[in-house]
Amino acid sequence: MKKAVLAIAALTGTALTANAALLKISDQTFANFGLKLQIYGQSLEDAANGGKDNAIDFTIQNARVYFSGQLNPIVQFGANLDFAVTGAKTSHEATTTTKVRDAFINFHFANEFNVMAGYYRVPFSRATLVDRYDTIFMPQDGWVTVKGVYKDQILPTLEVATGNNATVALTASDVLGAPTLGNAIAITKTTDEADFARDAGVTVWGNVLNGMVKYYVGVYDGFGDHNAGEVVANSGKDNLGYAFRVEFTPTNLGFQADKGYLHKETYFGQKKELTFGVGYAASKLDLGTASFTFKSWTIDANWEQKLAYNNLALVPKVEAGYVYTDGDDLPLQLASDRTKTAKLDKVKTYYITVGALLDQQIWLGKLGAYLKYQKTKVELNNVNGLPSDIKPSMWTVAIPYYLAGQNAKIVFQWNHYDYDKNGFDPRNSKDDSNNDLTLAFQVQF
Repeated sequence: MKKAVLAIAALTGTALTANAALLKISDQTFANFGLKLQIYGQSLEDAANGGKDNAIDFTIQNARVYFSGQLNPIVQFGANLDFAVTGAKTSHEATTTTKVRDAFINFHFANEFNVMAGYYRVPFSRATLVDRYDTIFMPQDGWVTVKGVYKDQILPTLEVATGNNATVALTASDVLGAPTLGNAIAITKTTDEADFARDAGVTVWGNVLNGMVKYYVGVYDGFGDHNAGEVVANSGKDNLGYAFRVEFTPTNLGFQADKGYLHKETYFGQKKELTFGVGYAASKLDLGTASFTFKSWTIDANWEQKLAYNNLALVPKVEAGYVYTDGDDLPLQLASDRTKTAKLDKVKTYYITVGALLDQQIWLGKLGAYLKYQKTKVELNNVNGLPSDIKPSMWTVAIPYYLAGQNAKIVFQWNHYDYDKNGFDPRNSKDDSNNDLTLAFQVQF
């Protein structure tokens, strides 16, 4: 029974605690359910008074009710029901968005062969396979009231310069592998940023050679998922998206594979982790008068293991990744000035994370410190009033204090956004950088 529950947890990314609620019909038929919360206090630069002042906010960033379980050893299921402030209008009094964030049925025919159907994270990059409650760096999703842009938006708001002028926003998270619009660009204003890494579809996946090799192959709704009326203009056609990913873990050298569908950003030294991954994804936007095919590929690696010397125990971590997307010359225009136009050639992003957890009790918990650097290069063709290359970057420092692993933690985080060129700050057209501070509280039951 315990082994089966742990297997479901690995599949869904569900946190199990000593107090986890379990509905048991038999040893083979059961479900567990619970509640997860992320509460933020934030200072956001240039996010108030028309971009002149900082916004200081406390929000229920995310409240989640989750369910996972199985009918028998073959038929497994899970769902995350989110209540969040990541919609277009946020509120201090309550959450404003309620939705089924994930819902899936997984047929576990064998460790080597699973078939998953539903709405869930697309297996493209490592970043798309980490749930928000298993991160080191707290997600910076949600909107700021100034200009209605995302907190981590790295370019001013753009529009597709054909069809119905659908809005385009590039954020620090979606360039790492959102399935919408070629795994790099998201048509927004109709959904929230937490959906950028998700799509509805079917994925075949499994572990070969006891986890040395893990594979994913899937077909998905693709561009315009559930928003065809907003995205596909007039006679435009709806098209499917595709993705595959392969991971390699040198288990012959003593490293331990993560055999679940999802990954974790840290394993707290409980696993000797070294994994290399490659992924590919493609989707097509058909506007009737023109169509654009977006192709992306990625490569990433993650190492983390516990090291001890005398009475000092550390869990160092190094993660790096690169994502490339071909924009297929998608025509774009600046939303605030439609006379400024260009065609999207390529989007290239790389990142590196370094840090460590001090694996010793300090008062009530354990302390970590992590640094992440991320840089994106947006290449444009046929520019008119826009630069041909834009290179926004982001520095992030996170200091988590774990009282009970991911089940209870407090995180202090600093995000620095450098928009590369003066006037390209999405919040303030007279600036080129922003600094945001976050104090986050997380609990899982």
